Amino acid sequence: MHNEVKSWAQSPGKKHMMRHLNGERLTRGEAIIAKCADCNAGYVDGKLNCQIVDCPLYPYMPYKSK
Repeated sequence: MHNEVKSWAQSPGKKHMMRHLNGERLTRGEAIIAKCADCNAGYVDGKLNCQIVDCPLYPYMPYKSK
């Protein structure tokens, strides 16, 4: 999993996911951002709105439209 995450686009989610995988403690907000990046495969298609409005984390999705 570490190598997969290393290949992700640079984003806060990548940084937080790497910290999680290294056993570091994340805040609730950091964990949400990391999970969004994970769900979006590290934003390989770009930092875009996932548009999964049924997801309970969607209100915190960092790239959703306002």
